[in-house]
Amino acid sequence: MGEIEYMPLLAGVPLAAATLQVIAEDAGVDILHVKGAAVDPVLLQHEVALDPVSGAPVTRRVPRNSVDADVLVRPSHVKRFFAAMAAHRWTMVYRFEDGSAFEHASTWIRPGVCHADVHRTFPGIGLDREQAFDLLWASRHTTVMAGQACPVPSLPAQRLILILHAVRGGELDSRDIERAWGQASDDERAEVDALARTLRAEVALAAATGRLEEHRTAREYQLWKALSTQNTSRATLWLARVKAQPTPLHALRSAFHLIAPKRDRLERELGHKPGPVHMARAWVHQLGLAASELGRLAGRAARRVRRLR
Repeated sequence: MGEIEYMPLLAGVPLAAATLQVIAEDAGVDILHVKGAAVDPVLLQHEVALDPVSGAPVTRRVPRNSVDADVLVRPSHVKRFFAAMAAHRWTMVYRFEDGSAFEHASTWIRPGVCHADVHRTFPGIGLDREQAFDLLWASRHTTVMAGQACPVPSLPAQRLILILHAVRGGELDSRDIERAWGQASDDERAEVDALARTLRAEVALAAATGRLEEHRTAREYQLWKALSTQNTSRATLWLARVKAQPTPLHALRSAFHLIAPKRDRLERELGHKPGPVHMARAWVHQLGLAASELGRLAGRAARRVRRLR
């Protein structure tokens, strides 16, 4: 019997999550399931439909349109988890460094189930990764996916994670933000605020909830202003990301990473490992984009100065 080539996402996402949970338990790895099929029913969309038997109106939950299984791994367990996944025929598509500019997630695939995003942190959380995981792990509970008990963050933590995920993409009108914050009670919002302060995620949360101007002096202010307003200027985002870093060393590393070509992404585009010539061309392309964007940014700044004279 051949391998399954396709599985409906409504079944594939929980199955992938359950598979990852079993792998993690066998390897002694701590993981938390987030977003997608792991979201608490309270935070799901609900709709009114007619019962097919009685014809009476009933309220039912609407499953999320998830395309992958998302897990947050204890940072000190990441290497062990990756080795265990590889042993079970999972293949890494993107390293942390080749994912988003935050380097927060690695993408993996396996025949027969949907792919998985393995997170070591979430954009917007400024607390040390291991400490942040400890905090989320301490208040976990379990939910069942594909017959497997899977640990998930507390309800306030789920609210915060959904909000941070939405605001990073500039989706301020996201239903996730509306359900996790807009429809929350004052006490529920207070819990999210308190958790955000502990995780040092208050600036990102403020950007999603209309309170960003309260954090104008924060080093992350420009970054979350740009992200939440969907600013597409490469130079603006580049400078904002560098400014948001906690130390000069982190800032230097971030500046280099944001310009450097992503080897894994280039390999997937080419269909083979990039050679020295491919990498050289990619560097020229990236540096050209950076110079062009910085030139535009400098031009806009000069025009603003002239208008103020």
